[in-house]
Amino acid sequence: MYKVISKIALPLLLWMLLLFPATAQTSIVSNTATTTLTLGVTEVSLLRLTDGVINLQLNQRDAGLSLETSKSDSTARLLISSVISNSPRVLTAKISAGSIGTLASPISLDGTDKPFVTEIATCYSGTGSTDGYPLKFTYALDMNASSYGNLRATMGTQVIVMFTLTAAQ
Repeated sequence: MYKVISKIALPLLLWMLLLFPATAQTSIVSNTATTTLTLGVTEVSLLRLTDGVINLQLNQRDAGLSLETSKSDSTARLLISSVISNSPRVLTAKISAGSIGTLASPISLDGTDKPFVTEIATCYSGTGSTDGYPLKFTYALDMNASSYGNLRATMGTQVIVMFTLTAAQ
């Protein structure tokens, strides 16, 4: 009997759906939702040096000659990451510890910040061994011949150079 009803009921149901189309009521139920996102980029002001201690030692040359008159090293690189909001930054350097002596050009460092890169906007220098700003440190004797007699040997006097990337304005 079940088979007879199902064979009769199915065509009857299909016929009723064709004659009397179904109507749905429209309801005000939403299947969407919203959220508010706040997007931004933080300001970045980061520096790192690629090298450790730099050793500049003036050595002997030969009997009868003066010491080496200067020694330079340009292996250090300054790596930078900067994201600004509006005003560009300035990169400065100063001697923060140690006896400064007399320093030569192009930038004579002392105990005050000396700008050596200006107008820094949003940038990054990379992280590789040849990326960043190359720094060249030179240690040289005073070339005034009358002061050579005042020269005294020292064992590794340390001078600390501090680099500062200005904060956002």
